Amino acid sequence: MARLAPPHFLINKLCHCVSPHLSRTLTRKPQRSSSRMPSQLEGAMDALIAVFYNYSGNDGDKYKLNKGELKELLNSELTDFLTSQKDPMLVEKIMNDLDSNKDNEVDFNEFVVLVAALTVACNDFFQEQKKKTK
Repeated sequence: MARLAPPHFLINKLCHCVSPHLSRTLTRKPQRSSSRMPSQLEGAMDALIAVFYNYSGNDGDKYKLNKGELKELLNSELTDFLTSQKDPMLVEKIMNDLDSNKDNEVDFNEFVVLVAALTVACNDFFQEQKKKTK
């Protein structure tokens, strides 16, 4: 399945606008402060990138999560989601579903698929709850 990519000019503009915030996240070094606070969406993007790189590379490739790193991330960052599940093989199943290139690691693009899918599922759940209360 081909991935849709935003136009190149849009990527450059977006990254330029967000880069002061993301640069601090990726380098963990203080950067020249931006003249404005990041928007909610910029903050969410920053947080997503920060979470991924906080867990990746502890046991190998710094740009990928191995199964242990993914499990640690899920246990720490999605605690309620994992504890509500009864399947002891859940992390293994998530890893297999996410690992589209079958290298036994999850790169950032594969990780974003998980976050997007969970976000859509949460939105669907809340929409259904809203319909039931009407």
